[in-house]
Order: sequence, then structure tokens, then C-alpha cells
Amino acid sequence: MTDLSAAAPPTQAQRLAALLSFARTHSPFYRDFYAAVPPGESRLDAYPVLDHKAFWAANTVHDNRVFTAPLTEGITFKSGGTTGQPKYSVFTHAEWRAFTQAFGGGMRRAGLREGERIGNLFYAGKLYASFLFIGRSIEAAGAGICYPIGGDDAEEILATWRQFSLTTLAGVPTTLMALLERLTPADRATLRLETFLYGGEPMFADQIAALQQVFPGCQVRSIGVAGVDYGELGWVPAGAEPGVHSVFDDSTVLEILEDDSDQPVQGTGQAGRLVLTNLERRLVPIIRYPVGDRGAWMDPPGTPQRRFRLLGRTEEGARIGPMTLYVDDILALLASLQRQGTDCTVQSFQLCIDHAERRDRLRLRLAVTTPQARSEADGTRVREALYAQRPMFADLIDAGVVHPLEVEWTTPAALLTNPRTGKLLRVVDRRHG
Repeated sequence: MTDLSAAAPPTQAQRLAALLSFARTHSPFYRDFYAAVPPGESRLDAYPVLDHKAFWAANTVHDNRVFTAPLTEGITFKSGGTTGQPKYSVFTHAEWRAFTQAFGGGMRRAGLREGERIGNLFYAGKLYASFLFIGRSIEAAGAGICYPIGGDDAEEILATWRQFSLTTLAGVPTTLMALLERLTPADRATLRLETFLYGGEPMFADQIAALQQVFPGCQVRSIGVAGVDYGELGWVPAGAEPGVHSVFDDSTVLEILEDDSDQPVQGTGQAGRLVLTNLERRLVPIIRYPVGDRGAWMDPPGTPQRRFRLLGRTEEGARIGPMTLYVDDILALLASLQRQGTDCTVQSFQLCIDHAERRDRLRLRLAVTTPQARSEADGTRVREALYAQRPMFADLIDAGVVHPLEVEWTTPAALLTNPRTGKLLRVVDRRHG
């Protein structure tokens, strides 16, 4: 008689096949989206990459077509989206526990220590998902003592840091940069900071240098990469260079796909877009989901916990400090200005991000036939309209977190394109070399 208790756990391939079959059977959206794929197909690359617009058009608060079952328990997170069309990600309680346990395990492998006093400075309030997620992940890691402070009140952070002698802070780099400017001479003499765990945005060399000038020897490392839409993406192996992460083999399948053909990149060093399949999510299946980042493999195929390097955002959105500005946001902005009587007839546009003086900077390049005919007042109207549409942008500028928006009128021929295909690059991220 077979001892079922000793049966080997299902392999990743078996779990993937089960997920594909489950999604096709129980989700109306996936049933339609995969209609052209033969029944029983278990090869992941035989399925189309998920279309973001179609997915979120079906993944709605009411009359949801992505769900595989009625929503009877769980937790819901607002996860961004363009103005007027916020997105919401839903987890069952079991899925939320699995998510935070996986990420917490990665934090522990990366070096989270017993007794480490960790101030959670991720944003609460409107951007509450990261704050709750990191707190729960530290709990799941079974290491460290978490102090849930939130990142929007510098005086409260400093008071807690002083009172509890925090040794580790976790948050977005821009929060820490603003905090450093608030330190008194007494704080600089008495406070300790041994580790800064950053997430939500990249941390650049000038920011690290500014931190280590105040706290020499402070270790700076990524807290890991995850998204409330898709789940855990990468954890940080010991001694990794900035931007390098390892795959969560037990719960995900990560692909890097060529920009033009969507063919999987197998070798090391070639850049492509990251596409994730989450093996744990069943209420809202996440299958071949473009996460919005580009990357490159660092290890050969078949390497356990294979490492990859993050290389900035794809052209779906531009990350400026802790805020993401989507291409659709700009389309909505231009349409709104046009309806209001402002001539914003542009042939195309491009979002360019760079980094200077420890802050990110966004330049909106608007292509028109005669840019010389555009005045500074035209750019001011665009700038003020964008701030009104995305108040967080103006708030970050007022707080000294990011540079003001730059508006540049240019010709279509001056916009940057892919050198191989000639395709327009909607987002140009100059921060990663």
C-alpha cells in the first residue's frame, strides 16, 4: 500500500499545470483570454502574456470577471492606477499569509537578525499596502522587532527612533533623505543606524553617500521586490550588488522576455521585461503578468534561486521617487486640457527620468510640428494641470523629495526610439546607466 503521507510534493511544473487548468475552468476572463490555446496545454510560453488593460477592465469592484469564486473573505488593497480608475488587488486570507511568509523568508535569508530594532517608515494612509505588507512580512520572518511608524511625519519618526534606539529603518529612499535633513547635532552624535532597507524606488549612489556620511558603516540593501498586484518578485542574496535579486522558486515563475518578440530570454546579460506567474494566487490568478520592470539574468538557466538584475521601468509607467506616473495619465491630461480649450494637440510624447542632487527628475517631452511657437506659459499650463491631476506630485515637490516637472516642446524626430526597431520609447529611464 502506498504511504500517501510520504508522497513527494508536487513539482513546479505540476503546480503550474494545475494553475493553468484552474484559471481556465473557473475564471470567465481567463477562459476567454485563453480561448485560442488548446485544452490541456501546460507549457507556460504557449499562453499569451497578460494584457494589462484587458485584465484590469475585467478585474473590477463590481461584476468581476477575473475572480474564480465569490469573494467571501480576505483583504483588499488599493494599488494605484490612473486618475479616476483606481485598481484594487484582492487576496484571500490564506493568500495574504502565503505572500508575506514568502517575502519574510526572503528578508531573513537576506540578513534580518534577532533583536534588530526596525522602524517601518513605509507610507501609511493612501499608500497603505506597503506599510501593512512590510509589517506583516517582518512578523512572518520571525526576526527583528518592528516599530510601525509610517513615513509621513518626520518628527514622529525621530521621536520613536530616539526613544527606542532603532538600529534599522525600512522605507523609501526619499523618506530617509528628507529625514537626514531634520537630524539635530545631538541626533547625529547619539542615534545609530546600522542598516537601511529600501523599497518602492531605487536608491542611487549619491543618496547612499549622503547617508553614510552621517552614519559611517551603515549597510544599505534592498528590502526585496514585490507588488501588491502580482506578489513576491525577488529577495536579496547575501552580498548582492545593488539591484540584484533572487527568484522565489517555491511560489513563482519569473520570465524575462525580449522587448519586441516576447520570446523568453535564456542567457545572461540580455535585457528584457519581467513577466511573473504566481503559483499561490487562485482567487485572482496572476499568470504571465508584466510587472512593469526590466531586468537581465545573472545566472544560467536551471540555477536554483536564479539571480536577476533590475534595470528600471518598462514604458508602462515612470517611477519618480515613490510615485508612478502612467502613460495613460499623460493621455488623460492632454485630453482634459484640449477639452478646456488649451491647444495640446501633440503628435507624440515621451517621459524622461533622471536623477540629480539626490532627487528624481521628470521631463515631459511633447512633440509638435513647430515647438518654437510654444511659449513658456504653455508649459506652465501643462505643469499645473498635471499637479492638479496628481496632487501627490506637488506634495513631493513641496517636501523636497523630487524635482519639479520640466516640460519640453520638441519635434517628433527628436524623440528617442529603439535603435533596433525604430519604435518610440514612451519612457526613458536614464538613472540606471
